[in-house]
Amino acid sequence: MSFKGQIQFSSAEKQAHNQHIGTITKVARKYLEDIWTEHQAFYRKHGVSKFYGDRNVSLNTRAKRIAALQQARVSSSLVDQLQPTSCVGLTLKALAAGFQAPGDANLANAWTKSNDYTRLNDVDGSALLAALQKLGWKICYWNPSPQNNAKWDAEDGDRKSKGSHAWRYHTVMKKGTYYYNSVDDKTLLVDFGISVPSSFRNAPFFVGIAHAGYHVFPGYKGDVIEAHSTRRLDSVNNLEKNPFNPLAGGGAPRWTSTEKYRSGLIGVPPG
Repeated sequence: MSFKGQIQFSSAEKQAHNQHIGTITKVARKYLEDIWTEHQAFYRKHGVSKFYGDRNVSLNTRAKRIAALQQARVSSSLVDQLQPTSCVGLTLKALAAGFQAPGDANLANAWTKSNDYTRLNDVDGSALLAALQKLGWKICYWNPSPQNNAKWDAEDGDRKSKGSHAWRYHTVMKKGTYYYNSVDDKTLLVDFGISVPSSFRNAPFFVGIAHAGYHVFPGYKGDVIEAHSTRRLDSVNNLEKNPFNPLAGGGAPRWTSTEKYRSGLIGVPPG
């Protein structure tokens, strides 16, 4: 088994990526910061989120969104300001902004290939990391407490989305693979508990995944900004910003009632 299709980059596309990586990460970070600021301002003003989950079936039509606004007792005229979001959608938009900012045709081509490959693979975050890795990003396995793998697996039960923590840990340590991904670093973000290595907090931008790409969380300088695709319109936590620290109180990626994100991969850009 493997990802659908193949992705390869030309030497010119790789060179463009390496030349502009500083701009890519700077612009991608600013995109996240701006979205976070916009989210907070809109919620404070209206009591609903501007960004609604694109998998929330109660919000998947304009009429349903109007009804949700009315239920929240705010003006239905806001409906056309609302925008869909998701964890991977937010990540792709941030990266797109970064890759497109320099106006380099080769870099734009590299992004088109990466985006298309991700979408070919059902918008899977692990496929996105595989594409970025071919451009020079380092893929790190993260698991803050491997001794709890069996406990976490038991808690995941038979849910559709699972961490498969014990099995993923085994394949990373024995074969250097996680799901279909090749792992470059299996020590930096392993067994750190709630003391995240300071070297990771220096990363100017990163893309993380949990549950084999089911959840995707972008971030920078140790902070995560993640979007959620099924929450209510009046939830201030449709978007959340927290330090990367999965086991710490108030840490990210954020757990939900059905998914507890406690291991996965993180892609860090070169440089």
